[in-house]
Amino acid sequence: MTREIKVEKRVLSRNDVVATRNRGSFTSRGAYVINMISSPGTGKTTILEATLGRIVEAGRSVAVIEGDVQTENDAVRVAATGVPVEAVVTGGACHLDATMVGKAWQRLEPSLPLALDIL
Repeated sequence: MTREIKVEKRVLSRNDVVATRNRGSFTSRGAYVINMISSPGTGKTTILEATLGRIVEAGRSVAVIEGDVQTENDAVRVAATGVPVEAVVTGGACHLDATMVGKAWQRLEPSLPLALDIL
């Protein structure tokens, strides 16, 4: 037996509204935003450490919003490259929602150059 469930509204509609606001803020700064996601321990931070210096050497301005379930350890590693970073400890959530990203952006943005190339 199949039962149809009618979806009246998007489950993540609030998140979508905040995400749209975030995109507008990023766009107004000219920032190209990259979202790196993968399982823990797969090398995301190692890739950032290896490439951020090269991006800066190429004359690009870059900043990082670093999300982690438990610690700020990865943000400390990224900060050691000299790139502005804002840590978000999710307290158990496996991803950053738009509100988390928006709040991190609000803390990070005032310290950034006017023209931000990559976030």
